[in-house]
Amino acid sequence: MNKSFRILLITDDPEVIPWQDTFGCQQLKVTLASTIEETNKQLVQYPTYDLIIIDLDLIPDISFLIWPAPIILLASHISSEQQQQLFELDADAYIAKPLNFFSLCLKVRTLLKRGLLKRQLQKSNAALQGYLHANRAEAEMALHIFYNHLLDEASEDLRGFDRYLLSKSDFCGDLTLARYSPSGSIFVLHVDAMGRGLSATVTLLPVVDVFHGMVDKGYALPMIVREMNRKLNYKLPADRFVAASLVEVDLLHEQVSVWNGGMPPIYLLNAKGEAVKTFHSSHMALGILEDKSFDAGVERVALPKEGGVFACSDGLIEQINLQGEHYGNERLLLELGTGSQHFMTSHIAASLKDFAGLPNFDDDVSMYFLHFKELIFFLDQQQLSAKSVRSLQDIHPFRWELTLKGRQIAEQEVASQCNNLLQQMGMSQPLCQRAFTVISELSTNAIDHGILGLSSNLKTFADGFAEYYTQRDKLILNLASKDVFRIILDWQPEGTKPCLVIEIEQTGEGFDAAKVLSKSPEELSGRGLLLVKRLVSDLAFSDSGRFVRVILE
Repeated sequence: MNKSFRILLITDDPEVIPWQDTFGCQQLKVTLASTIEETNKQLVQYPTYDLIIIDLDLIPDISFLIWPAPIILLASHISSEQQQQLFELDADAYIAKPLNFFSLCLKVRTLLKRGLLKRQLQKSNAALQGYLHANRAEAEMALHIFYNHLLDEASEDLRGFDRYLLSKSDFCGDLTLARYSPSGSIFVLHVDAMGRGLSATVTLLPVVDVFHGMVDKGYALPMIVREMNRKLNYKLPADRFVAASLVEVDLLHEQVSVWNGGMPPIYLLNAKGEAVKTFHSSHMALGILEDKSFDAGVERVALPKEGGVFACSDGLIEQINLQGEHYGNERLLLELGTGSQHFMTSHIAASLKDFAGLPNFDDDVSMYFLHFKELIFFLDQQQLSAKSVRSLQDIHPFRWELTLKGRQIAEQEVASQCNNLLQQMGMSQPLCQRAFTVISELSTNAIDHGILGLSSNLKTFADGFAEYYTQRDKLILNLASKDVFRIILDWQPEGTKPCLVIEIEQTGEGFDAAKVLSKSPEELSGRGLLLVKRLVSDLAFSDSGRFVRVILE
């Protein structure tokens, strides 16, 4: 024992007192107290003794004393009353007189080592508690930062969107978000990151950043998912990836678009909860493939008037009960047809809990249901109340013009800039959404097909979208100052019907607008202009399609 220990020896026995010097030779600092008064004085002045040796012949009644250290009791004879006191005081050892030096030294050494270990354990435990407290404080801060950043409160207010999320630990690798785009489409992101806890949650941050940013700017679903993959492939370690699905419900185009990369099947349900279409995972998870090998192609179906979309993470279908059975897709499909679509996720969650029979699930569990009938879209001017019309009339006239040349044409988000301007000017959300859709379609038509000369027929092939954007990136490099794109927003609030006049002009190739507008809605090419025609009160092309003027009322 390297440490110098303090021992309090309480005795007036002349045969025991000399042992004070004997212990002192063994790195033991011994203090002698030969009376009760001296004993109390020592305990007050030096309360941190490592060991106390008490002679019961000096202090026969020890029941009133409080001892701060291990105790060895010495006595020539011990009465039954003293034995009771020993049990009550939880004394550590009793040695009968006359003393045996070897036995006493062994007992002293043992108790000192035990006391040292106890103090070390207490110190380590205190340090551990401090670490756990600090770790918990850091976890709470991280939770606050992560989930304030990741979770979108607006998703809770989106009518028709019902989600459920139960984490296995404080940090969750599953996440479900829903967001309106400026055009009024609803995008739903569902992700399940590899791993669990904090390491899984951290990998979701780049995905959420891309989702919020690109949906808010009105990007198409293939471009959003491609950027998510590019960002994760660049930022994540090679052994990390994120299974994900992205769904767009577009009432303007009357279609549902789905991209599924590594997630369980997504079900398109009818009004009875029956699966009428299954979107299996046909893509790799995000963050695995390089951009040139990544497939951003989506599946599209016509938007039903009833029913909805249901999706879940693998934590739901892979949950095991006490009998070792998986919940599975078959059981899920059965339950989807028995519950109310107004409370779909809570019904499935209750079914899963009953099936598992366990207090906690084996993995993070997330799911959502997008109820078509309850979705709110602002599409028609008819949705504007008389009060809204009066508020539009209060917005003073303005005329805004933007001219872009060369590569600036491809680098600027024209539709998003116009949307931000209209919102800042006080335009109603329905009008902003229609204006965004119109400007987005017309500017894409002017830039991609007019100035760049791209053909929309590319999108009809299996790998058409990837080839389309590959060619687009190459053609952008050839843009020069002779290439010009101009847009004008002219707000005219006078009269009974305030209107927004939009003019777009470009210096590229023209086209036969009448031929495009006469196409069938079933044809993929030209659908954008047909949609514009539905949304505006007047649509007019001139200069062989290089100039277009529309009126939004």
